[in-house]
Amino acid sequence: MSGSLLPVFASAGALLLLFSMCGITIPTGEATPTPPPEPTWTPQPTQTPATTHTPAPTHTPTPTAVPTHTPAPTPTPATTHTPVPTQTPAPIKVPLQNGNFEMGTYAHWTVADTGFGSAPSDIIAANANDLYLDRPYSGFEGRYAASTYLPIRDSGARGTLISDEFTISKPYLEFLVTGMQNAQIYVELWVGGQAVKRLEPDNPTTSFRRVSWDLRPWINRNAHIRVSDGSATRPHGYIEVDDFYLIDSPTVTPA
Repeated sequence: MSGSLLPVFASAGALLLLFSMCGITIPTGEATPTPPPEPTWTPQPTQTPATTHTPAPTHTPTPTAVPTHTPAPTPTPATTHTPVPTQTPAPIKVPLQNGNFEMGTYAHWTVADTGFGSAPSDIIAANANDLYLDRPYSGFEGRYAASTYLPIRDSGARGTLISDEFTISKPYLEFLVTGMQNAQIYVELWVGGQAVKRLEPDNPTTSFRRVSWDLRPWINRNAHIRVSDGSATRPHGYIEVDDFYLIDSPTVTPA
């Protein structure tokens, strides 16, 4: 072999070695090359369509209820305390001794003649037994009164009634009276041996009326009451009295 071919063979050998190392086969002869197999078509998996995005339902906010304004109840105003008016105390009375004749006797009185009888008259019994002149008695106090008619039911009877002496300790004297106006029929207040007050009744009915006398000029003086029926006049010549007392202030206009 020619020395010129050695390098060629050496080069070829090196290539073969290189092909061998790379896994490349060099065909020998004229063999028909095997065509490379056609690649098998693997259908691509059907793409699952992307999930349609269903939009979340629009959130309609629940309207915030406007609170109904319930007006606060009108507070009941505190009850205004109306002070109870202070009652004016009743005037203090100082009865004359047996001045209302409720003892049923003429104790503390001196009786003259027969007109007033031996004892005060029971007015309630007189009404119950129709012993009055024309209509039942009214306006009297308690049960008894001094009368110059009822003891013998004679309007012509005469008599005098004089109280025990008393001190004028209050500025007013009050009493009840009924009778006929006549100069001989009267009620008197005596102070220091003389009459300082005199009343001739002018209500010849069976309804008593109250009389008030102003005694301030004689306060703290001693006095007595004199009731007189000196008239024989008919049919209403009589006088009836009841409920004598002293008082701080008058209950009727002073006479």
